Amino acid sequence: MLKAKSVAEQANQSKTRFLASASHDLLQPLNAARLFTSALAGKAPVGEEKDLVNHIDSSLGAAEEIISTLLDISKLDAGALEPDIGVFPVNDILRHLATDFSAIAKDQGLELHVVPSTAWVRSDAKLLRRVVQNFLSNAIRYTPKGKILLGCRRLRGFLRIDVWDTGPGIPEDQLAHIFEEFRRFQTGRDKKGLGLGLAIVDRISGMLDHPITVHSIQGRGSLFGITVPLAAPEQIPAAAPQPATGSRRVSSLGGLHVLCIDNDPAILQGMVALLGNWKCDVTAAESLDDATEQLNGHAPEIILADYQLDDNKNGLDAMDSLRAALSENIPGILITGYMAPEVREDAIARGYHLLYKPVKPAALRALVNKLLKQKRS
Repeated sequence: MLKAKSVAEQANQSKTRFLASASHDLLQPLNAARLFTSALAGKAPVGEEKDLVNHIDSSLGAAEEIISTLLDISKLDAGALEPDIGVFPVNDILRHLATDFSAIAKDQGLELHVVPSTAWVRSDAKLLRRVVQNFLSNAIRYTPKGKILLGCRRLRGFLRIDVWDTGPGIPEDQLAHIFEEFRRFQTGRDKKGLGLGLAIVDRISGMLDHPITVHSIQGRGSLFGITVPLAAPEQIPAAAPQPATGSRRVSSLGGLHVLCIDNDPAILQGMVALLGNWKCDVTAAESLDDATEQLNGHAPEIILADYQLDDNKNGLDAMDSLRAALSENIPGILITGYMAPEVREDAIARGYHLLYKPVKPAALRALVNKLLKQKRS
């Protein structure tokens, strides 16, 4: 029995490592493709060409979502994700989700109501947010008209976070199957549901020991809830005063000297095209030596570097070397499809930020602006 369990655990771990490696290789060309479509979207005129570019980008985004979600499910099944349990106000999650989903709901002709809560809970904040986020995504996808309500109900020692919708409801005989992978019993408004969101919810619920509640009445709507332990409030330290903004306008990146390091020529070309749309001055290099030669002693204002470079070298070491050689604490962003937690921890320990491939242009631009603002403060 113990031997069979050990073999099963090793097989799960092997599957997780394989999917992690395979997803990295699959995300590389997806990253390049999305960089090109983002750059093209900035140049395409309004009309049929713009619509085609948006359709291509949407299809690439769906492929990215499938790969990322399958990897998450594999990690959860293999026990490769460790919960980070802490105490926090549940309203932190509610407030952020209200900001994220209000515009999406309005765009679909729906009303999203979020009821604030003063309760504190004990859970993993990121995983709990992922569960509620999936509830909201499903509610918006499958509610053709009406309202969606996000709120909390206090129980004895617990808090249940509920998402109500006025959608068509789920047949009684199908409720037992909705948490299975690739199960979709309704056609959503965007027809892009993968049938994986509730599979993720089920695994996170089991890992955190947070029970899931589902109630549905056909023709009247559905309720999805997750029950978490209540906790006593903790003292929150006062926020530090925000520094004044620097001389460069935060919204403008014109003239910014950016060094991009990536051993994939297609990704480099995509980055040059995207940053060129933002009027940046880009130096594109495939290695540290290449970057050093092209810079010729002139320091860039920011570095974007891939993690895995040729000859067993990596972007973190490359950025460290450039900082040392140029005697400047140059802001750096590590861009990678390799999601091992030790890489993230190493990047943070060295003072760098991190974005995962495929890179979302809006997230990249926001982070670059943030780093420039900090540098000039």
